[in-house]
Amino acid sequence: DCSSKDTKNISCECQEDTDCMNNNCQRGLKGGSYCTPQPGDTFPHFIAVDQYGESVDIYDFSMQGKIIALEFGAAWCSPCQHLSSWLSNGDDAVTKNPWWREEYQIIRERVNKGEIIFITILFQNEIRENASYSTVMDWHDKYPNAKIPILADEYADIHQWIKPTGYPCVNLLDEHMKLITFTGRGLTQAFNILSGLESIPILD
Repeated sequence: DCSSKDTKNISCECQEDTDCMNNNCQRGLKGGSYCTPQPGDTFPHFIAVDQYGESVDIYDFSMQGKIIALEFGAAWCSPCQHLSSWLSNGDDAVTKNPWWREEYQIIRERVNKGEIIFITILFQNEIRENASYSTVMDWHDKYPNAKIPILADEYADIHQWIKPTGYPCVNLLDEHMKLITFTGRGLTQAFNILSGLESIPILD
């Protein structure tokens, strides 16, 4: 709700930091300034359909003593496809990217062992229409991994909250659903932390 004349919620337009509930007003790449998520902020209470047609509350993954990695993307996104193919069957196409680090290989193993909760959220299908159950079902058929829930952002709620500028966009949450990292594009910081290249930042 952005109708309040007082403190604005995340994703609302702003002019200065004090306009925002989290004191973080940032200019967007496409113009305009918005209250932008930052480490320490709480992820929205998001309920969505998964690849099995079940309604999933993302907060069901909280309080398990594990880092939650949220990958946000779209079915038409080829880097997202490469990442999911690697997580599913070890396809090494994603490892050919210049940003890839050999240390990232451990992440797939940690996901499969259940040490990391990895969640994929798709907001559009292959023809750039809003994601639906068929979108996430088809994604799971192509890139099956029983350890990875795939959720449909049918109404672009999470897209509006993150306002991503590139895909895939990977952010980390702690078990209390607070952001450990925040970016609108890419996965470098998240993967550095998940692979042990960087330590987990201390949240205020």
